[in-house]
Amino acid sequence: MKRLFINIVILFFSYNILYCQNFYGGISGGIIFSQVDGDTYGGYHKLSPLGGAYVRNSLGNNWEFSLGMEYKRKGSKEVQRNEWGDLVFYYSINLDYIEVPVIFSKKIEKIEIPGLFKYKFSKDLLIDLGLSYGYLIKGFEEDMTGTLNPEFGRPFKKYEIAHQLGITYRFSKKMFFTWRFSYTNFMFPVRNHPGGQTYWFNRGQYNQNQSLILRYEF
Repeated sequence: MKRLFINIVILFFSYNILYCQNFYGGISGGIIFSQVDGDTYGGYHKLSPLGGAYVRNSLGNNWEFSLGMEYKRKGSKEVQRNEWGDLVFYYSINLDYIEVPVIFSKKIEKIEIPGLFKYKFSKDLLIDLGLSYGYLIKGFEEDMTGTLNPEFGRPFKKYEIAHQLGITYRFSKKMFFTWRFSYTNFMFPVRNHPGGQTYWFNRGQYNQNQSLILRYEF
């Protein structure tokens, strides 16, 4: 599966470079706020950087398609202190991924409620929707004693398939700002529950994250 995926990525980049007139390339960087559903701790308490590169094609006047390759550190973090500020509890999940998002984007030219409201955007606003494939480079847990021995825990899966939903705003010819929400596909959790229990759509632990991304095109 990994070899097939790599071949598809290579073919896509090669096709764009050789044949597509509406081909654009760029780099991206930003921050990611993440949590892991199923670890018993809630909240986007883990803050990490992200970065990568992408190619983009126009599909007519109102649609675009992009394929990227990004580094992301996902996971979760829980820090508890007593009333004097002393650390009494610490736990974190650290998941380093190389992720390839496949995104379709729809341009939104205006928002209108007939007879009540109408606003036309002076720059491009796009709604993003797609999937991503993530390959886990490294995954580990930490607590107040240090890094936990993976032999005594449940292993994290080496891949992740996630849904992507976002909004992109182009504020100059070459600069874009993107907010993106990502959630692991419910059929493929990043780690199973203890004992492998499943409860309908709850089959294990799932990455949930939001990203703020700046993109620059060449």
